[in-house]
Amino acid sequence: MSNPQFNGTELVTKAGRDLPSSVAARYYAETMPGLDGLFVQPHGTAGRQIAIHGVLQASGESPAAAHQALKGLLRARQELVDGRTVATYVGSDGHDYANCMLVSYEPAGEVIVSSAGSSYTATIRVTAMVIQLVT
Repeated sequence: MSNPQFNGTELVTKAGRDLPSSVAARYYAETMPGLDGLFVQPHGTAGRQIAIHGVLQASGESPAAAHQALKGLLRARQELVDGRTVATYVGSDGHDYANCMLVSYEPAGEVIVSSAGSSYTATIRVTAMVIQLVT
């Protein structure tokens, strides 16, 4: 199992998991007076959404340095949400999804700083959303 990646950048550093939805069907449906059932016009597919959850971690020589390093990692990933970049998303199982866009990357809790011997580790849970534009 690997960490989810967008455009070659790991979105989380630990406990990465993703939940891809099915491809959404596009259609128009309406009822017709006096007839049972629906009149349906199929219009292909509309891609899929992929929800990503995990943990982002960084280390430093002091609690402040670990927190600062974590914020740098967080900002670098949030910059990938630019509304222009269409790239490959690689899921936690290694499966490639082409033609994807990262549409959100958010902290999902508080920063926790802990001692790791002579250094410190800052940790935060994160969530992200990728949409696959064309399957």
